[in-house]
Amino acid sequence: MSVAEGWGVLFAATLFELVSTYFMHAAQGFSRPLQAALACVFYAASFLGFNFSLRALEISIAYAVWSAAVMAVLSFVGMAFLGESVSSLKVTGIA
Repeated sequence: MSVAEGWGVLFAATLFELVSTYFMHAAQGFSRPLQAALACVFYAASFLGFNFSLRALEISIAYAVWSAAVMAVLSFVGMAFLGESVSSLKVTGIA
């Protein structure tokens, strides 16, 4: 696997992580079985993709990019669309 392919797989793993977190939110504490199952499937796909990306990328860089991207996007979505609080401290912490 080339480095470019590794970045592509890491990008896909990041998207799977975002989708899985959405389904976890929609599952409402596992009270909705379909959404809970989809969350598990997408989490598995995310971890599998992350693992494959490590064939071409260094773990220190791949994990930092993966976790930071997911955290930043989920924080934005939560504040912009899910009614989560917005404060200067929260935004500074994310940045």
